[in-house]
Amino acid sequence: MRLVTILVTMLVLIPLTSSGFTGGGIISNAQAASACSGDWQPVVWNETIQRVAEVPFQNSYNDYYYEDDYYEDDYYDDEPPASDNNNQDNYPLSPEQPYMYENNWKKDALTPLTEDYSTFMKIGNDSVGALRLNLSSNHRTTICVTLTHMIDDDIVPAFGDVYLMTTSQYGSYTESYSRSHSNYDWWEDIEDTLKNIDPEWRSFDVLGWRTFRDAHEYENVDEVAMSVSLDAPEIYHSLFGGDNWEDFYVVVDTWDNSHDSDADAPNKIVNADVSIVTTLRSFILPPWTVSIAFLGIVGCMMIAPIIVNRKYMGAGLAPKQEELVPSLEIPPPTVYENQPKAIPSMPEQLLPPPSQ
Repeated sequence: MRLVTILVTMLVLIPLTSSGFTGGGIISNAQAASACSGDWQPVVWNETIQRVAEVPFQNSYNDYYYEDDYYEDDYYDDEPPASDNNNQDNYPLSPEQPYMYENNWKKDALTPLTEDYSTFMKIGNDSVGALRLNLSSNHRTTICVTLTHMIDDDIVPAFGDVYLMTTSQYGSYTESYSRSHSNYDWWEDIEDTLKNIDPEWRSFDVLGWRTFRDAHEYENVDEVAMSVSLDAPEIYHSLFGGDNWEDFYVVVDTWDNSHDSDADAPNKIVNADVSIVTTLRSFILPPWTVSIAFLGIVGCMMIAPIIVNRKYMGAGLAPKQEELVPSLEIPPPTVYENQPKAIPSMPEQLLPPPSQ
């Protein structure tokens, strides 16, 4: 009975404690924090890692709706044309190079990450800096990011937002960035109404954006250590476009995005030290074992109350109860060994005749 009770208690506590083993759990962060050093290899750009960026002066929305020849000059009395704003010289806090934001559409196949890399990024104010990676499902990948900026000649911590996204998630994120930097404010009103959507409905949010596994978002921080293990290669299944391969983006955010808890624009150039450490996984379970494990847990939780109830109902039953009231029947006489035995009586026919 006690063993069954302990088993039921363990089955109830296992689902409550399973969140600590996810990609964003406490245990994973502790492992990642102790694995930010490795055997660094030189980065072969656009073969192992690609550097991309989003900057405020390169905006397709403004280029499309504002043309110098379309409006008269008096239209720009209060505000200069948007095309004039699309000049990096007007943004001294934007150190990004043109190849980072002009060729974002060009995505050559990257080799899977199986070695350790360390690199450095400069992210301008109100901008996005990202690294495109091809994570290996045979390795556990640890990504460490440290943010700093310069004050006079001193290096001090800088606060920003760090996200891990897939290709489709990064596409939604960049669309949100473009809408936020366009001249149409009604997009911000729509995003404000949808940013607090419940987690179970986020998959149906076509205007918002989310991070990988809804867990790898680290906002208003100066240092991050995250660990990722894939069950299988990440592939996006579309109803109309077939299957698409998903790369991963390590995103450093220095603009005031649509989230409430994110960091504001720092009005400084942020330096990001990024370390990527890979560890070969010795034992990998196939993805379908997760479904079987949870099915077994749910089945045990359904069967356990039935077993406990049967044990409880049968605990007071005994095969035969003893009599509590003494019997009134006279017990047979007890025969002892040393007691002389009575001579049995003979029939009258066999008795001798009486003497005369």
